[in-house]
Amino acid sequence: MYTKFHEIELDQPTWAVALLTTVEQKETKSKQPFCVFTLQDGEKTIQANIWNTQKENVKLEQGLISVQLYKKIYNGTESWEVKAYDAAPLDAKMEDFIITAPIPSEQMLQEILAILTKEIGNTGLYRLAVDFLARNKEKLIYWSAAKMFHHNCYGGLLYHTYRMLKTGVIFSRVYSFNKEILYTAIILHDMGKLQELETDSIGAADYTVDGILFGHTMLAIEWIDQMAAEATASGLPYDQEKIRLLKHCIASHHGRLEYGAVTMPATKEAMLLHEIDMIDSRMYQYEQVEKELKPGEMSERIFGLDSRVYKPNF
Repeated sequence: MYTKFHEIELDQPTWAVALLTTVEQKETKSKQPFCVFTLQDGEKTIQANIWNTQKENVKLEQGLISVQLYKKIYNGTESWEVKAYDAAPLDAKMEDFIITAPIPSEQMLQEILAILTKEIGNTGLYRLAVDFLARNKEKLIYWSAAKMFHHNCYGGLLYHTYRMLKTGVIFSRVYSFNKEILYTAIILHDMGKLQELETDSIGAADYTVDGILFGHTMLAIEWIDQMAAEATASGLPYDQEKIRLLKHCIASHHGRLEYGAVTMPATKEAMLLHEIDMIDSRMYQYEQVEKELKPGEMSERIFGLDSRVYKPNF
């Protein structure tokens, strides 16, 4: 009904209806003010710059707007500008513009619990994984996995965890590893994002002060230490070697120091956690880009992938 972002041609100012999730104040290198609009069309999230503008002069709150967008290629990457904006049409419905995970959150939670019970239900760390899910169920229903790039949608964090766990189960048919360590690490590897990000009821996320200062890896490790201490105090301690290996998986899950890992993976489970994480985050980005392409068409360079994407012509 309304123009989608992928339908907008290069260098052609085009009006669309979008969900404005955030407005950020920034400065150019020459100290000129501009604002960044984060916008959703129900399929894709973009960030569009509006130049020479102070945030205090943007009289907008989160919600639907009509926006004139200009798409161009800058340094080989798709770039967006806001040329003008106005009130949204009265018949536009908010729910049509919210990007959601393709599987209902409640269904994913049930399947995750079923997999954990079947695969590691008789192990010590099962209790830790299930406790985390129970304590954070309300947030996990809608929490995003990122501000941009991958699984940045309503229920995105749970969707990322769900697909990683199912991938881990498939890997177990080929490779020998400690399921208790890997599956618990999959559940907990991004749990620090519940503190690193603040996600609202439509799945739009932004970084918290703690998220900026510490990052989700450190926040997750702190939580594991806290839960281990509580278990010890209750008389049901976790195996300390397993807790150490679990924390190592979390600390190294970004794979390389230059990517934000605290340390390099030193166990099979830590290496597998990193690789499964990368597979799912990259697959999500490929899937999203492919939706916008016609068969036989090549995208521009995708920032999160550092490559272009081709959609096969069949």
